[in-house]
Amino acid sequence: MNPKLWLLGKVATVGALVVAEKVRPAPARRREQVPASGAAITTDWLTDVLCRDTPGAAVVSFSNPGGSSGTSERMALRVEYNEAGRVAGLPTELFTKATLSFQQRILLGGAGALEGEARFYKGLRGKADIEAPIGYWGAVDMRSWKMISIMEDIAATKGAEFLEPTTGFTEAEIRDLVLNLARLHAALWGDPGITGLKTPAEYLERTGHFLDIRKRSAVGMERAREVMPPGLLGQADRLYEATIKSMDIATYELPRTLLHGDCHAGQTYRTADGRMGIADWQALQQGGWAFDVAYLVNTGCEPEQRRAWQDGLIEAYVAELAEHGGPRLSFEEAFLAYRQQAFWPYTAWAFTIGRAAYQPEMQPVPTCLAIIRRTAAAIEDLDALSSLDERRPTRNSPAHAHHGSTR
Repeated sequence: MNPKLWLLGKVATVGALVVAEKVRPAPARRREQVPASGAAITTDWLTDVLCRDTPGAAVVSFSNPGGSSGTSERMALRVEYNEAGRVAGLPTELFTKATLSFQQRILLGGAGALEGEARFYKGLRGKADIEAPIGYWGAVDMRSWKMISIMEDIAATKGAEFLEPTTGFTEAEIRDLVLNLARLHAALWGDPGITGLKTPAEYLERTGHFLDIRKRSAVGMERAREVMPPGLLGQADRLYEATIKSMDIATYELPRTLLHGDCHAGQTYRTADGRMGIADWQALQQGGWAFDVAYLVNTGCEPEQRRAWQDGLIEAYVAELAEHGGPRLSFEEAFLAYRQQAFWPYTAWAFTIGRAAYQPEMQPVPTCLAIIRRTAAAIEDLDALSSLDERRPTRNSPAHAHHGSTR
């Protein structure tokens, strides 16, 4: 079926169901049901979800002391249990994410990003020794594109401070995040649990059809002219073709592991004791490890810092990956993979600033400009365009002189 025709049909179905939910709201009482938001749950539903493994436990009340709305509806959740629940130490400080609005459902459903967090928290989170929220439930209704997930409220439990997409990292902070990714990738390297998750190539193909990423990223280049390296201006189509090839490499050439999929600074946090963690697992994918690492480093570091730190970060990643049971990569092959994945970090944000009038403003213009400046500089510094044609080194080849280091 033509993807655009399919999406138009789905839009009509979801729209009708959203209207029906508002006209005749049906409170969720069993965990098989998917509430439209954290405010549409009931004590019966919470009991079925949170007390399912604790005989005699029940939720007696709950409240929603705060929240916000963006690509999803986010609400704090405070839960009180009966004595059996309190004695069992069931979680009380929680957080919900849901697709309440029509726009949220179309954005996440159309991108195939509804099931990511549910899969992460219900089956994958416990396999990796990383700093990330604990998840307690996740469910999706594919007919209406409703999604809800319940997780630890790390702002309450760990004093976590969430960072902005343009937050500058210290070297220790970005290193801590890279090590988190290495432990995640090592634990889920080739794991059967990632089967069926979309790949970077599939994600680009699907979203490219209905969001016209090629055209919007070209518009984005023009809107970001002031921060683009002169040598890349006017090459929007070449960069998009490079993005396609890069995503193919992450899908078909690199061994697959679990990918966060959208690992920029705005998805990270700092705990009260200084540890760095990664949140928002909605865009979960399977593919080559360098997809995550390039996205994190290139969007999160100012160019001069990235140039100074990138060798050490790749070395640290390679060592941590091997230490936690992943393959032992040479610096040479790892650095080539990192260079080859420099394109989506740029294209994603060029598309964001290049949005059409009918598309939501997902990020403020100054944020987009700052990240495009960082990621476009990385493409140029790393000679990423040439890297796509370079032969992948064998695993036992000796590491050569490091690229771009100022150390």
